[in-house]
Amino acid sequence: MANHNRKTLGLALGSGSFRGSAHVGVIKALVQNNIPIDFLAGSSIGALVAAHYAVFQDIKKLEEMMLGNQRGKISLLFDVSRAGGLLTGNRPEKLFRQILEGAEFKDVKIPLKIVATDIIEGIPFIFQRGDLATAVQASISVPLTFKPLKFKDKLLIDGGASNPVPDNVVKDMGADVIVSVNLYNRYRFDTKNLNTSKVVMRGLEILLTNLTKSNTKHTDILLEPKVGGSYKGSRLKKYYDRKLISNIIKDGEMMTRDKTDEIKLLLQ
Repeated sequence: MANHNRKTLGLALGSGSFRGSAHVGVIKALVQNNIPIDFLAGSSIGALVAAHYAVFQDIKKLEEMMLGNQRGKISLLFDVSRAGGLLTGNRPEKLFRQILEGAEFKDVKIPLKIVATDIIEGIPFIFQRGDLATAVQASISVPLTFKPLKFKDKLLIDGGASNPVPDNVVKDMGADVIVSVNLYNRYRFDTKNLNTSKVVMRGLEILLTNLTKSNTKHTDILLEPKVGGSYKGSRLKKYYDRKLISNIIKDGEMMTRDKTDEIKLLLQ
């Protein structure tokens, strides 16, 4: 519960695929510096990290989730749909349910909202009740990779398509001070071995990079870890390269530590 003798802090964790390990470092630095997190919102990979911490409030367990059994996790993603060669998302949803131990929104220890995108209306869709695994799966349903997730009368895709850094969501939840993590920055494109998939994904990254610039107007502290860079491995390998994941966690942690005094001042 929030301590009303101080201002409340809302943490908005943005989309960013493999770069999402930086969110773990951000939370780790906040926890180690006794900075409370009163509200959480996540989009795409940020949704998974936010959900995990909101349920367990265990930074060690969160770090182990990101670092452990990467190849096993990736193998669960390959659940190819008969329609268009896209992944159905059934196996990842089972994986998220396993990771989150079947938790629902009513089980969270920190108020949480998860952002997806309603592809029919073209607007954000906010999950705040029900099954967490379903919400996370909707939020990470990247176009061209996963089929849209059918939810009631909605067709949902990646939250980053409409709200890559959901600072407005934690503001609406009641946060006085908003810390946001933007993972679409300082990322250079490797122009070697170009193919259609790389060009399309790069196009999406450029769109998201520009969208985040107008998507953080409620943010008091904007954290932009130096993640990504010119990684030489395959796109898939980025998700289970322990050294890369560990370095990205450290990047998020170091950048947050540099801002802890400023955050504490704002909370007074």
